[in-house]
Amino acid sequence: MVLRRLLALGRDFLQASDLGEVLELAGQAIPDLLHSDGSLLVVHDGEREFVTEFGHHRRPMPTQEASALLRIARRAMADRTPILLPEIAPDSGMREDELAALGIASLIAYPFPPVRPMGALVSVWYRQGYRKELARLVPTLRLLGEITGAALGNVNFRKTLEDRIETKSTEIAEAARLHAVELLRRDSVEEEIHRISVTDMMTGLLNRRGFFLHAERSFKLSRRQRVPSALVFIDIDRLKAINDAYGHDVGDDLIEDVARILQRCFRDADVLARIGGDEFAVFTIDTSQPDVLQARIRQSLADFTPRPDCSYRISFSTGIVQCDPSSELSLSEYLLRADQLMYEQKRKRVSDT
Repeated sequence: MVLRRLLALGRDFLQASDLGEVLELAGQAIPDLLHSDGSLLVVHDGEREFVTEFGHHRRPMPTQEASALLRIARRAMADRTPILLPEIAPDSGMREDELAALGIASLIAYPFPPVRPMGALVSVWYRQGYRKELARLVPTLRLLGEITGAALGNVNFRKTLEDRIETKSTEIAEAARLHAVELLRRDSVEEEIHRISVTDMMTGLLNRRGFFLHAERSFKLSRRQRVPSALVFIDIDRLKAINDAYGHDVGDDLIEDVARILQRCFRDADVLARIGGDEFAVFTIDTSQPDVLQARIRQSLADFTPRPDCSYRISFSTGIVQCDPSSELSLSEYLLRADQLMYEQKRKRVSDT
């Protein structure tokens, strides 16, 4: 549902004729996708800064320079780091009482793109949200900001092109060529939007959405062809403790290490994804028994060479279920069973120690 709405928004953006139309389309889409009570969008095109707020009526409206949301958006861009409320960092330069005075109980500010931000999207809610709940909205928030920023750039480019055609009739042929290039660019933008929407940016693996998209296809194929398959659920051990002891950068290193171990263990035809903060899943059309798959995973872990400055021990728990082609169980139900088996293994390992 979210992906379809984003793709529809991307197509609408490609037809937008001016800045006002782009902002109006964004104002209609943001509450649909985020269910927020208000938002603020900041985009730099290299020369100018576009700043627009969207209220509950979904119409774009001007922003005051002293706006608290504008200050938060600029801070997120400067730090290249998302900001979440609750749990705003103490050195963020923001006062929660200022936001509370505006009735804001929850907030996400996401800079885009991550490496060299050209903009930021801030969304607020008047109800208290949990950090995990808000974090699930971050990929959608990022994509919204990026395609809106791209649409603003596209409108600005088109306006310049139209001005040239109007004043210099001799450039009409060149304008036609540029239009053809633009159509090709639009196709590549849609492809990139889809790629981003199904990819975990930290590991390069599929994300949860991408997993279900690809695994469902393989799952239906195995059922049609009556071929045995298996679903593996992996959970990294002690990630929170490592984050607390060494910092999130080290925790990110651990996540990337586990991703590489699993990539070496499974085939390109297998569907491997990071479906949560410390959780991975694999769907494989494989006739191997669970204990054989488990042994392969253990061997891949044993063969892995940690980075020289590694300050943690790589450990994870797994749950493996075989998928019966004649069963009516869904992929989600098999994933839940694998999750339960993983926790049984984790509890057993804890009790044994």
